[in-house]
Amino acid sequence: MAADRWRCALQSPGSKWSESLVDQGDNVVLTPKNVQALRTLFNVAHRLHNLLGPSWVLVLETLAALDRAIHSPHATTQEASTTVPKLTRDSSGQYSDFNILSSLNSQLFESSALMRVSAVKSLLSALRQLSHQCMVSTLSGIGQASSQKIGSICFSVERMLSIIVNNLHRVEPLWNEVVGHFLELADSSNQHVRNVALDALDQSICAVLGSEQFQECTSRTNNLSRNIETTFTELRSLECAIISPLTVLYSSTQSFDVRAGSLKILLHVLERHGEKLHYSWPNILELLRSVADASEKDIVALGFQVRKEKL
Repeated sequence: MAADRWRCALQSPGSKWSESLVDQGDNVVLTPKNVQALRTLFNVAHRLHNLLGPSWVLVLETLAALDRAIHSPHATTQEASTTVPKLTRDSSGQYSDFNILSSLNSQLFESSALMRVSAVKSLLSALRQLSHQCMVSTLSGIGQASSQKIGSICFSVERMLSIIVNNLHRVEPLWNEVVGHFLELADSSNQHVRNVALDALDQSICAVLGSEQFQECTSRTNNLSRNIETTFTELRSLECAIISPLTVLYSSTQSFDVRAGSLKILLHVLERHGEKLHYSWPNILELLRSVADASEKDIVALGFQVRKEKL
């Protein structure tokens, strides 16, 4: 009941504020009330993260608008004592309000490591929903509106990456939600969105394979106090889940740049973490067999690079 009351409180016409925050042409002004409202929103999100559920979408819409404002060259904050827009600076000459809000924005996703898994899943689902809504809008939007939607997609992708990096100790139950959306974005008709998705997939795979947690998982195979068969099963499942999106990505598209991108990611992964792989080689070899049948010379050349790195 408490969770329902908080969700109802968030689902109000106040969510329109996220639109007005950035829809004032080139001039984005955060009033003292805006700043205080954002601080309150961060406080609610930090303290009640396990109760927000679907209401995360409303929080994220506002944070995406804030992110665009922070990165706007014309954004200002307004002092309470005047109606004239004026940047609030601290003693070091930095824009203190924006710095504080930007820091709070980042800390919220970094603190996902302290949330329940169910809460993190709700947050990831909301990020995916926000990104998907914007992705659909970009198909018909043009100009500034389309640019803002792409900005929200990038916001969602960056926060998903932050959640993965800060939850490497329990990445497996979160992995499919994240990479599933990256694969969706890689199928976008917008090249910039596709590039963002490919880069995010590369970063997320390398983050997991390069983590201490993955190393600890592989070292368990030498621990005789554990059930060896269970350990092998867990490690095989995790490693294959990390690598298999590349096979899916390559086989599910006819786009040259996406197929080439999947091979470049695989090459990058093998260069940095190939010696750590044990159970995903069947998936990798299946991908390379598909490359051999490709008609594009550049794709075949990339495939040979990958094979050379493998050997």
